[in-house]
Amino acid sequence: MENKNEKLIVGYARVSTPTQKLDRQIANLKAAYPNIVIVSETYSGKTENRPKWQKLLRQCRSGIVSKLVFDEVSRFSRNAEEAVKEYKELYNLGIELEFLKEPHINSSVYKQASERQININTDSMDNETANLLNTVISGLNDYLFAVAEKQIYLAFEHAQKERELLSKRTSEGLKQAKLMGSKVGRQKGDKIVTKKKKKVIKIIRNRYKEFGGDLSATEIYKICNVTKSTFYRYLNELKAEDEANGIIWSDEPLIDENSNITREEVIEKIKQDEKAKKEKEELNDKISKDENN
Repeated sequence: MENKNEKLIVGYARVSTPTQKLDRQIANLKAAYPNIVIVSETYSGKTENRPKWQKLLRQCRSGIVSKLVFDEVSRFSRNAEEAVKEYKELYNLGIELEFLKEPHINSSVYKQASERQININTDSMDNETANLLNTVISGLNDYLFAVAEKQIYLAFEHAQKERELLSKRTSEGLKQAKLMGSKVGRQKGDKIVTKKKKKVIKIIRNRYKEFGGDLSATEIYKICNVTKSTFYRYLNELKAEDEANGIIWSDEPLIDENSNITREEVIEKIKQDEKAKKEKEELNDKISKDENN
């Protein structure tokens, strides 16, 4: 039975935009800790009020979390100063912090530095010497602790600078593209072409009677499982494209003598046509062989 008092190991994953994926971070966290509890959200690292992160901090303060795990340091906080502040708070709460890609700033390393105290027995020394030595030792201990703290700050600062540099390069790239006359982003009136539309258009182009194929309009929109209006919209787009290239098709619609045919009948007709075509090819091959003999 699960112990309700058992503290949780929590993995925090974050992406900045809805188009980014959390899969890689979550996979890395679960690879390190198969039973980890995942908290994930889509919020920019620049945003202070990340709802799930704030809720997670409250749970940490309430004492139900024993360890927080991150795929990398950039997922932790919005900037170096904020990160170090929250790092220290969580550390003082007794919560272990682990960064899979930057293990040198795990809280266990920070803890080792704080415990790596230099102790020398000065009882046998005179007061002046003992005071001097204690001052030197205290300074060394403070230095070791400050070095560990500096490493943490530098790691968060590096992540912050990378984010700022990426944002700057993106902004400069967009400005340069506009100066060069390029259109940036989706323009008003642009159409999204789906895979299904591409497939239907290909069938219309290759099989529709008006384009020299063997299928009627009804046969095509039934075999493609699209509406009649959709079929004619795609057909008009193809004709407009051809007209732009100097190809003019007749405006007279072909008589669709199969308006009552079902989709299943269309499929069967295509199969029969293909079978007849194959049999004709085999017959021609046989005749050709006989003539050669």
